[in-house]
Formats: sequence, structure tokens, C-alpha cells
Amino acid sequence: MESNRLRQIKMRHLSAFVETVRCGSLKAASERINLTQPAISKTLKDLETILGATLLHRDRGGIELTREGAVFQQFAEQGLAALSHGLSSLDALSAGTATPLRIGALPSVAADLLPDVILRFADLSPATPVTVEDGRIGDLVGRLRSGDLDLVVGRMGRPRRWQGCRSPSSTQNK
Repeated sequence: MESNRLRQIKMRHLSAFVETVRCGSLKAASERINLTQPAISKTLKDLETILGATLLHRDRGGIELTREGAVFQQFAEQGLAALSHGLSSLDALSAGTATPLRIGALPSVAADLLPDVILRFADLSPATPVTVEDGRIGDLVGRLRSGDLDLVVGRMGRPRRWQGCRSPSSTQNK
């Protein structure tokens, strides 16, 4: 059953779902991904049929994630981010460059610790561009979870905050 559902899910399903959640409404999502509201609505309904679960409650005020939608959102975002990263890696390979390393850091860490670490990393991998974005830990963890960042440097915080984040070793062993 699982492999059958996997074959049925298309990029358009994931894109429509993720953008609708990010934008908070079908109208805003339709403008962002250049589809009509009825097309997005049909795509979301198709996805819910494939999954056998209601992901969103829709009304004139916008959308609200169901419990199932909140669970699926995390994996849909990670899947799209992984594909995007894979495409960037292919582009970088074709251009003879390395895929950028995207680091999120607390402001104090970005100023104190990271300059020396990045200089040392540059010695080891001079072709790899490094970007650093500072911010609040909750925002950075959310961006890590969705795949917009490759790693976050800062204090660990509550274990609950890190649910849904995978360590590099857990992804390499699969």
C-alpha cells in the first residue's frame, strides 16, 4: 500500500500543499505558484485522497492544519528541500563548484565561534561556499527542519524542539 501511494504522489501535490501551508490560504498560494485556486484545491483534494487523510480544513478565513497535516507537512517540506538541494548539487557539479554549506547560528556564536571555524573549513574545502545566517533558535531550527539550513550552531535547548531533525549519521546510514 505504501509504495502504491508513493508512486501516486507528484511534485505538484507536495508543492501545492507546502505553499498553501506557508501562505496560510489557497488564494495566496495560487498567486505564489501561478496556479488557479480551483487547481490548487483539486490538487490538495487529490493528495488527501491518495493519503487517505484530511490534511487541511479550508474556509474563507484561510486554512488550518489537521493533526495529520502537521505530521505530513514536516516530511513534505524535507522532501522538497532535499530535491532542491540535489538539483543545486547537480548544478554545482556541472559548473565545477561545490554545493554551499548553509549554517544557522545564534548571534553570539556567529560572532565569536564561527569565524575561526569557517576559516579552518575553508582550508579543508576551499571550493565550498559558506553562508551564515543568524537568528533566534526557534526560527533556525524550523529552517533546519525544512531543509533551508544544513546545520545550526547554538545551545541545544529542549529536546522537544529538535523532534523531526535528523543527524547526518542517521541519513548516511540509510
